[in-house]
Amino acid sequence: MPLINFPSQCNVQAIFDFCSKIEECANEEKVTIDFSNMGRVEPFTMVYVAKFIRDFNRRNKETRVMCRGHKGKDYAANMGFFRAFGLKHGREPNCVDGNDRFVPFTILRVQTIIDEASAEWEAEQNVIERRSEHLAKILSQEEHGDLNDALTFSIREIMRNVYEHSNSKSLEYCAQYWPYYNKVEIAIVDNGKGLKASLKDNPHIEIESHCDGIQQALMPAISSKNYKGAIIDTEDPWHNSGFGLYMINRICRLGGSFIVCSGDHAIKLDVNGKEHIDLPHLCRGTAVRMVLNTSRLTALSNMLAKFRDEGYEVAKQIKGVGMYKASVASQMLSRDFVKNDA
Repeated sequence: MPLINFPSQCNVQAIFDFCSKIEECANEEKVTIDFSNMGRVEPFTMVYVAKFIRDFNRRNKETRVMCRGHKGKDYAANMGFFRAFGLKHGREPNCVDGNDRFVPFTILRVQTIIDEASAEWEAEQNVIERRSEHLAKILSQEEHGDLNDALTFSIREIMRNVYEHSNSKSLEYCAQYWPYYNKVEIAIVDNGKGLKASLKDNPHIEIESHCDGIQQALMPAISSKNYKGAIIDTEDPWHNSGFGLYMINRICRLGGSFIVCSGDHAIKLDVNGKEHIDLPHLCRGTAVRMVLNTSRLTALSNMLAKFRDEGYEVAKQIKGVGMYKASVASQMLSRDFVKNDA
C-alpha cells in the first residue's frame, strides 16, 4: 500500500509534487497520507490540497484514501482543512465566521449568491461586494483603510471571475493575515471549466494550451465576454472589461506575489518577474493565490489609476482588444462609483 508523506514545507512546488504522488495512486486499492511532518500550513495549501484529494476521491471510487498523523495539527483542523476533503477530524468548513485575522475554509455556492441577490432585488455582484468587504474587515480588523480597500477589491474581482466566467457551482476560499510579517494570503479555487475553455469564447484570441489561457487572462482588456462584436452594456458599472485579474496581480506584485493555476500549468508573478510552472497533474478549474505586502499598500484609488493607465497602453498593443475602457468596478471599490452616481 503506497504511503505519501505530506511535505514539511508548504511552498507551491512541494504541494504540486505531493498532489501528483496522490494522482499516481489512481489504480491502487488503498493509499495512506501521513500528515506527521506537516508544519506551518497556509491558505493556498489548504484549499488546493483539499480540493485535489476530494476530486481524486470522486474520480477514483475504487481507491480508498486513508490518513494518519493528522491529530495534533490543530491549526489546519480549526481552519476546516481535514473535513474539507472528507476526513472526520476538526471543524467543518463554513462552521465559523473567522476572527483574529483569519478566514477558515469556506465553500460558497453560486446558487447562494443568486438567491441572496434575488431576495434583495439587486445584482449578484453587489452580494459579492458585500461578502468581500466582510472578509476584508475580518482579516484587517479595521472598518476602513488602505488594507481593507485592497483586500475588498482583490477578493471581489476573483469572486466575480468565478461567478461570471467559470460555470462553477461553487467557490472555495481561505485566508490569513500575519501583521508581524506584513503579509496577507488569500486563496480561492473553483470547480469550473478553467481559463483555457473560458477564453475560447473570445473569437479574437488564439488559445492552444492552458499556458496560453493563463497568460491571456492576466493581460489587460482580455475577456471571454468583452471583445469586438460582443454586446456590451458600458453603462453597467459591473460590465466585464478584462481588467480584474490584471489589476489584482499588479497589487500583489508590490512586494507580494500572485499565482494562478489552471489545467496543466501555473504562472507566478512577483517582484522578480514571471515564473512558469508545468504542473505534474491536472488542476481542474482555477486556483488563485494572492499574497499582499501590507507595508507597500497605499491609497487604492491612486494605485488602480496608475495600473489602469499602464494597462490601457498595453492593451493598445494587443490585436483585437482595447476597444473598451476598463469597467468602473475594475477601477475602484463599488462604494466609490455608487457615490459618484448618486
